[in-house]
Amino acid sequence: MGTPKIVLTADRTLMSPYRGLSLATFFGCAPAIDPNRDPKSFWYKILGKQVTPKLLFDFICNYIPHTNGVANYAPYGLRKLEAGLLRDGFSRQDVVVAHPDHIEKFIGPETLVVGTYEMDPLGMGPVTMTFTYGRKQTSYDEYYNTELHHRIKAAKAKTGSKAKVISGASGTWQYNYDPEKIEEFGIYAILEGELGGIAPEIDGHAGRFFNYLINGDFENMDPFRKRSDFKVNIKEFERNGKKLHGRFVNFWDRPDLEEIPDIVEPSMHGMIEVMRGCGRGCKFCDVTLRSLRYYSPEKVKKEIEVNIKKGGSKSAWVHSDDIFVYGMDPRTAKGMEPNREALEELFTAIMSTGVEHTNPTHGTLAGAIADEKLIPNLSKIMKAGPDNMIGVQAGFETGSLRLIGKYADRKLAPYSPDEWHWVVKEGVKTLNQDYWIPAFTLIMGLDNDEQPEDSWETIRLISELEREQPESMFTTTALTFVPIGLLEKSDFFNIGNEMTPAQLGVLYKTWQHNFKYGIQKFMTRTGSKGPQRYFFNAIARSLGGVPLGAMERYARKKGREHEHVIETVKAKYR
Repeated sequence: MGTPKIVLTADRTLMSPYRGLSLATFFGCAPAIDPNRDPKSFWYKILGKQVTPKLLFDFICNYIPHTNGVANYAPYGLRKLEAGLLRDGFSRQDVVVAHPDHIEKFIGPETLVVGTYEMDPLGMGPVTMTFTYGRKQTSYDEYYNTELHHRIKAAKAKTGSKAKVISGASGTWQYNYDPEKIEEFGIYAILEGELGGIAPEIDGHAGRFFNYLINGDFENMDPFRKRSDFKVNIKEFERNGKKLHGRFVNFWDRPDLEEIPDIVEPSMHGMIEVMRGCGRGCKFCDVTLRSLRYYSPEKVKKEIEVNIKKGGSKSAWVHSDDIFVYGMDPRTAKGMEPNREALEELFTAIMSTGVEHTNPTHGTLAGAIADEKLIPNLSKIMKAGPDNMIGVQAGFETGSLRLIGKYADRKLAPYSPDEWHWVVKEGVKTLNQDYWIPAFTLIMGLDNDEQPEDSWETIRLISELEREQPESMFTTTALTFVPIGLLEKSDFFNIGNEMTPAQLGVLYKTWQHNFKYGIQKFMTRTGSKGPQRYFFNAIARSLGGVPLGAMERYARKKGREHEHVIETVKAKYR
């Protein structure tokens, strides 16, 4: 048999169910290798250069099943692209979504394109930069992405394949900061943005894009292409006295809803999307650059039914950039009040498919509390309860009223920036009352504008939540600032070299909270049911204190000012 014309795939960290463990999908951000570890050190004698033991990571990050090398599940963005290609004239034999461990089976002389879906290919995402001290260590995201590209390159060399390797998805901006990898991986072109799902949205025009690619229309830069077409930019970089080049493809069109295909094969985690865009306007986020569109409940149901019938899914992971904006008309809802009726209709339709559990990926605290009937009504529809907790990722961002007002004032609408602390506290209370658990993300070094008092405001706000709501359920994850969205011309926050004592205090406080509250109090109440939940919790309990000890040692090494901050957090804000 010949090989397909188009092979789509993603690395192991994006092709794992993570044994159904809540929040374990972030495990790929964990450090894998410390290239600078002292061979004389204790840990080198135990683990060599490994940081998070590979045996443990590979056990938790278990592979998805496959059928003769074809992935049974795939990231949602790949499924949208696959569906677009099949709709636009490519046959089933032409297109395959390959399991990363069997990629060699599908690359041969007939293969024209290999497309890789990449969310954090070089370990520069906010979570990863935090966990790897500003990329001083190699994350598992980068480790397995590198392995995948080397296998693709080897397979091409072995079979004499001339296939063009194109990398896409929301992490490809990272190649601008490490262009050496373009040459190392043999990447023909990089699609800046998403392979379906996030701008540039090529799933609506998949056939046109891949025909251009196959026919060689992306060979040269063409500055005269129309705005609604694909634009090629040959970028030149200089690193260590050597000039490097990379072919970057941009696409500016936003397909209408009827042009966005429905998935035809199961997605990872039963994920489906219900909308695109946000409208909140936070300066540090690229989502704000996308136009708002909402899927109809009928379109949403069709995709869930694919996951149920072909993938055996019992849950629906509902992707949006802010679920509480669904159905809202930003032209008339000046205060961004949620459209409760539209949300109730959406989740009624979702639950009518027969799924046992559903939860949105993202939501804002302001949206959750702007209508006092919203969360109670949705919880009833979603059958939320003590044994069916609803998780949602929410942006805490910072406790600083100055920073929230400067960079994210619309995030609070219909409230004002000076009400931010009340919004956070009321949001946690409202969500918890109806069995929702927010997973908060914070930004360290926001636009390199964070002052010590801003950091202390964040520490104090987390501490006040713990004291005033001792039974509250939420997690906090500190992320390093990454220049995207309207702040793309700013500099990275380099946690490895730039972290102030107060910022160390934020990092320490967030992990202290997660260990004391998240791991020890309510982790076993979230995620899939079964013995794996308790097994993972046991591991987390035994290892959860390790980062705290590491930060304390780091503080002692840095000096008295850093030590004093840790001591203050432990004594006053624990």
